[in-house]
Amino acid sequence: MGIPMSVVISPLVYGALLVGNDLVNLLIPTPDLFYLLAHSDQNPAVQRISNSTGVLIPVLALVVPGMVVMALAWVGTRALFLRAGPEGILRALGAREARSGDLEEQQLTNVVAEMAIAAGVKPPRVMLLDGAAANAAAIGSSHDDATVVVSRRLLDELDRDETQAVVAHLIGAVGNGDLRVALALLSLFRTIGLIMTALGATLGPASRRTLLRLLRLAFRKPGTAVSEEEAHQVDELLSKSVEMEDTDVDRVSAKGKTTILDVIKLPFLMAYTAIWMCRIAFMSFVVAPLLALVWRSRRYLADVTAVQLTRNPDGLAKGLASLSAKGGIVPGGNWAAPLFIIGPQGSGRSFGSARTGGGLMGDEFGVLAFDPPISRRIARLRQQGATVDLAVAPSPTHPLTVGCIVLMVVPLGVVLIGCGLTLAGIALAIDMLLLTPMLLVCYLILRRWLGAGSM
Repeated sequence: MGIPMSVVISPLVYGALLVGNDLVNLLIPTPDLFYLLAHSDQNPAVQRISNSTGVLIPVLALVVPGMVVMALAWVGTRALFLRAGPEGILRALGAREARSGDLEEQQLTNVVAEMAIAAGVKPPRVMLLDGAAANAAAIGSSHDDATVVVSRRLLDELDRDETQAVVAHLIGAVGNGDLRVALALLSLFRTIGLIMTALGATLGPASRRTLLRLLRLAFRKPGTAVSEEEAHQVDELLSKSVEMEDTDVDRVSAKGKTTILDVIKLPFLMAYTAIWMCRIAFMSFVVAPLLALVWRSRRYLADVTAVQLTRNPDGLAKGLASLSAKGGIVPGGNWAAPLFIIGPQGSGRSFGSARTGGGLMGDEFGVLAFDPPISRRIARLRQQGATVDLAVAPSPTHPLTVGCIVLMVVPLGVVLIGCGLTLAGIALAIDMLLLTPMLLVCYLILRRWLGAGSM
């Protein structure tokens, strides 16, 4: 996925560099990059390199700039997460400290400390959520700043053994390094949102406002507290970019008439559309299933760790069974949603999305579901000695059903990936055809006419 996106972005990078070079030349004399690129084939050194490497240099020239931009976007997105930090997420969730006069909440604090000591990790901070949803999560970027968040209703619904097992699952996830894994995966999804927001900034005011707000937050002084509103903004803005809801592209296409400005915007529009198509194709049929498989294995590992810490597989099995009926999604926790012990009715959801669902093939297949089905988790706990089972056992999947679904999904995935690659090629061709005359006009205005006038 990264290579097609890099190929689409690279011409825009070259265009920005050439225009920037001409703008700088108005103040400080600089080499004429446009002339050097246009006559590079006449340079003997370039000819020798081209003859020895064949098509390698042109391919690298087409891919590397875009990959550098994507790497910088990933670093920036990661920095945004770290800047908002767990404090911003906790404020967005409405979390509070445990009440000193509430014996059950104080007991929770003791249980968290006990499980942390058993796991050999630093005891995380404990906070609670008031609301109708029964759920719990470990939030943070590492075990050093981890916070265990438990809803008050979970304490009301579960007994001490079940609560201890849920806490052990969260502490096990922290000790296993799941917070770092989650940060890396979420940053990957949000990076695409940031790139699409940057491209959308050339198309309409909504994306420009989004990008400016993100940049303001990114360049704030270190140590400045992040408000609840800003934490919501970062999560919401990047989520909207990934979800493709109400974008400036829709506004551009809905105008009904074409102007000169629309022609100038066409390279960016094609790049935006190509990246969107590549995201749909590769994320849905290549990247997301692999990431979901990795994350589901982390959840199973946390369940095993919880049993090792508590020596009570029934405690976690009973807790999961109760939460499958009484649990729910905590509103406002989009960034941390994958870290909650259960998804919506235990079905699962996609990383980085506020939407919920059971994955591409439903709850039991869960190809795109990042949370394992509760029934499968309890089945694994039964192999570790648990005696609890759900009231309704999941019906086994017939091999013929699996084969039919594979026969439907694989060709669809191939078609979508082919369309994404084709659209990337078309976008590259349009970028080159339209950007070249635009850059030539900018070059003549900035370097030749204005430059000559200033001399």
